[in-house]
Amino acid sequence: MQSEFDELIDKLETGAFVYVEPSSRMLEFNEYMASCGYSVARLEVVRLRGQGPGRAFEYDYRATTEPGFEEDWQIFLDPQRSAANIRDIVRRALSEGGEYRYLVWAEVPPSEE
Repeated sequence: MQSEFDELIDKLETGAFVYVEPSSRMLEFNEYMASCGYSVARLEVVRLRGQGPGRAFEYDYRATTEPGFEEDWQIFLDPQRSAANIRDIVRRALSEGGEYRYLVWAEVPPSEE
């Protein structure tokens, strides 16, 4: 699985997003990204099966320096906080039932030096 995750990280390095499914794989990839120093900059969640298939906007996440997103930006700056945040999002989605596809944009956050 590590080589598969390394391939996904290589794709993220190009600025592209990656699709990750099922949710159990997303949880594993999330932890792997954090262990490599990556934070999720943007996450889109699509419900594939379950109540109301389609885009699950309530679980989307975006880290930006725009006004109103200060807390999300602080989460992004810390890969461990980012991993905890994404873990929480995935678990909340799973608590509704169904299965999801995750569109992930991630990168190594800038240092705060």
